[in-house]
Amino acid sequence: MKSRNGPGVFLLAVILLAALFTGGCSDTFVVTKDGKSYFFGSKREGFQKMLCDSGDLKIILADTQLPSNLKGDLYKYNCLAAEHSKKKVMEIYTSMTPEQRRDLRLTFQKHGYDINYMQC
Repeated sequence: MKSRNGPGVFLLAVILLAALFTGGCSDTFVVTKDGKSYFFGSKREGFQKMLCDSGDLKIILADTQLPSNLKGDLYKYNCLAAEHSKKKVMEIYTSMTPEQRRDLRLTFQKHGYDINYMQC
């Protein structure tokens, strides 16, 4: 029995799947430490404990070459409850130069974090 829909249905399915996968992507990166992984900018409680409550994010940002206003904004929108905004973190991160993004990721690694690594 032949399908009357032909390649059109298949093409539509492929387009929908591609939209689903690309729509779910993050504009930041994943930080992992001690078996716990979170997207940078996450609003999850574990993220707050791992980076903010521990003081790690302040130490990491201080160790980067980023401009002080960028460091302050990244800390504020990640860690300060009244200001916390995943959207702002993503906007800041995507506005950074490739060199600045690399500096931030490498500094996380220098301080014991894995980047873009998800444990199974």
